[in-house]
Amino acid sequence: MAEARQICPACYRLIPADVHVCPACGADLDALSARDYRVKLLAALHHPLDDVRMRAILALGLRGEAETAEALADCALRHPVDVVEGLAVVGALVRLGSAGRNTLLKLAARAPAHAVRQAARRAADGLPGEKDA
Repeated sequence: MAEARQICPACYRLIPADVHVCPACGADLDALSARDYRVKLLAALHHPLDDVRMRAILALGLRGEAETAEALADCALRHPVDVVEGLAVVGALVRLGSAGRNTLLKLAARAPAHAVRQAARRAADGLPGEKDA
């Protein structure tokens, strides 16, 4: 019978399910589990599995916290070939309203995917704030 496993939320390695300290990186799993939900979502933006990142993007967008804008954009820029993820980031930034506008402009200028750049530009142009010439 196979041993039960879990993924370390700090280093993302597969480890035994019954440990409280990651044998790979030494992270205190109980302390990581006790973190604030927003902190967990921000950490999930670095997860190697795209579906985990996508869930974090969607959840952060729904929460609408302006201080998460840069982390969302950085996630999109770290995964330039994932256009769907990039578009989800644009959607999450739109939910931030004018607080997400500057970050949308950053994506409009730096995202490698044309579709993400265009969506970010259109979204930024539709939000209140100083318009670029």
